[in-house]
Amino acid sequence: MTEKYFVECGCGIKLRVELFEAGTTKLCPSCKSEVKVPSSTKLKELSGDKYPLLRPIEKIQQALSNREPPFDGQCHGCDVEQATYQVPVTLSMMVERSVNDEGGLRPTVTGNILLYTGAAEELWQSTTLPLLLCPRCHLRFQAANFRAKIYRLIKTFSLLVLGSAFLCFAYFYTELIAALAGVISLIGAIAWMIQFRHTKKLDPFVNEWLCQIRWVPEALAAEDEFQLSVGESSLFTPREVTA
Repeated sequence: MTEKYFVECGCGIKLRVELFEAGTTKLCPSCKSEVKVPSSTKLKELSGDKYPLLRPIEKIQQALSNREPPFDGQCHGCDVEQATYQVPVTLSMMVERSVNDEGGLRPTVTGNILLYTGAAEELWQSTTLPLLLCPRCHLRFQAANFRAKIYRLIKTFSLLVLGSAFLCFAYFYTELIAALAGVISLIGAIAWMIQFRHTKKLDPFVNEWLCQIRWVPEALAAEDEFQLSVGESSLFTPREVTA
């Protein structure tokens, strides 16, 4: 759920504005007068943001700690009914990466040269937030989760079939495979990197639900590297929501 910001004209019309328009003027389409757009902090406050100066992930943590919206019990799926189920979603973000050893080329006592890779340390920060769902939305979520699992199984099976077919082809056409080894290796490396990036980022099925929660889309967009894990759903009562 992306944030929406509005300013009110003297004629009573509410104008939709963006954060980058803060401090400028906006022409009212009704009365044609210029409306002053307040600062970005004021715009966030007008939208109901109690923590305009915090980062999105910090806003989520603060709302969890204080049991405030959007974690006060309203369903994140329909935004109408009260939630009766919660699905724990753990968002892990990389805070810092440092390299202890720069690596590089180094000679050995035998006269050979070895390539050393740098040793890196990573610091990750995890936040577990509940995806709150009413009975109807919980059924939709479970169905979507089941479809996603079936899709992953079909995808894995298809890759196994293609891999087996390739091995059979390579057995009978060894010379052709050897001639195209460089191209095949390059295609395989690109495919692996694309697959790794998508699985490490966000499953499309999960993305559809998490983007309904305030500040979550902004938190994900602000991070270069993060991982998500989804737990099993359980019954929800307001007192169970913890940071």
